[in-house]
Amino acid sequence: MKGFIRFFIGMLLIFTLTGCIGEDYDVGVPTAHLYSEDLVTTLQLTEGNISWSSSSGDVDQKIDDIQELGLSQEEMKVTTNEKVSLDFQENARNGGDIWTDPKITVALLKDEQRFELELHENREFQIPNNKGSYVLEVVFTSSRGTAQYVGNILIQ
Repeated sequence: MKGFIRFFIGMLLIFTLTGCIGEDYDVGVPTAHLYSEDLVTTLQLTEGNISWSSSSGDVDQKIDDIQELGLSQEEMKVTTNEKVSLDFQENARNGGDIWTDPKITVALLKDEQRFELELHENREFQIPNNKGSYVLEVVFTSSRGTAQYVGNILIQ
């Protein structure tokens, strides 16, 4: 009888541990949010070109005119030299952190020009002195793939 109980407890432990190890919380592309501390504004950026692989499936999305998509979004007004922060949130159905050392780039697009912005460790960047309407492009690259986000920025 003792042997049966030990065997039963052992099997229960093995099945429990197997279930924990086999879990995969990755269910999709993260969302990108832009925060302006000076104006206390928040804006969720729109997904652009996506090439993402996860346990819930692969996402491949191609946008022909990224600037047109960006300019069609809700406008966020910022001031010159303002500090703006980026935040990436996991998909609403996601239960675990999936990003280890992502590479993030930020640029402003206007007509055929591209202005790369320096992104600090805390995911903060500074708005340049050039006033006008721009498309903000953020590219997030991790082991799961690449996600591009765009937003409509008016620098005043």
